Amino acid sequence: MSTDTAVDARRTDTRERILATASGLFAERGFAGTSIRDISDALGVTKAALYYHFASKDDILRAIVDQPISAIRGVMELEPDLGSAAARRQFIADIIGAMADCTPESVAVFKDPQIQAMVGAEISASGITNVLSITLAGALSGTADPAQIEPEHLVRASAAVAAGLAVIDTWHLAFPDTAKFSEESTAYIVDTVSAILER
Repeated sequence: MSTDTAVDARRTDTRERILATASGLFAERGFAGTSIRDISDALGVTKAALYYHFASKDDILRAIVDQPISAIRGVMELEPDLGSAAARRQFIADIIGAMADCTPESVAVFKDPQIQAMVGAEISASGITNVLSITLAGALSGTADPAQIEPEHLVRASAAVAAGLAVIDTWHLAFPDTAKFSEESTAYIVDTVSAILER
């Protein structure tokens, strides 16, 4: 292993430790109730060392929010054939599964009312919901060209994605102490999204 590779691995490991520790503290104390000093003390490092990896507490939160977004992108990069309703249903299940792979601490962070607006803004800024909608609409229209998507298909796909996010948010409110979707909950979310998409 080269020196540069070893340094990159240590840097990545340190970032992951920071995110895991910060997630736990945000979940326990709330985002507003956690300071950079709290995070650095819990890690046993100086604030300067923490600032080497993240410029601010908001940057740490953005990195936590980016974890499920990156997982969704990972599913999309596989470029599955979505030509059938069954394939689209499996794609939706895979997306939900990717989102469900968040740590329990991260899920608790997403439930913090003080940061929900910021989480929503980060998801919106990432463009991931638009990409999902266009991908599903293109599959319904049988095209990879967004300009060729039928308006009805775009409306259905956008409604399906929005409904999926709403159901997930509602699930978090209904089960605040549960970090992972059960198989039944996952199936319900997939059924809801698929029913709107395929109607």
